[in-house]
Amino acid sequence: MKTFAIILALVSIAGLMFGWWGIETVAGRRHFDEMAGMIPFFAGIASVALLLVAAVLYYFARR
Repeated sequence: MKTFAIILALVSIAGLMFGWWGIETVAGRRHFDEMAGMIPFFAGIASVALLLVAAVLYYFARR
């Protein structure tokens, strides 16, 4: 369970990086123009939720 939490945290960090790239960089904004900018935005939000789930799983695995 602890390994799964670590892998989930790494995946969510990658999702956060994708969200940041898609919203905050010129190349990301060019790639995700207009309404497609919602893809990295919601990917970032989902990654935050996954990171919280990973933290809870890691906490309970350590107990």
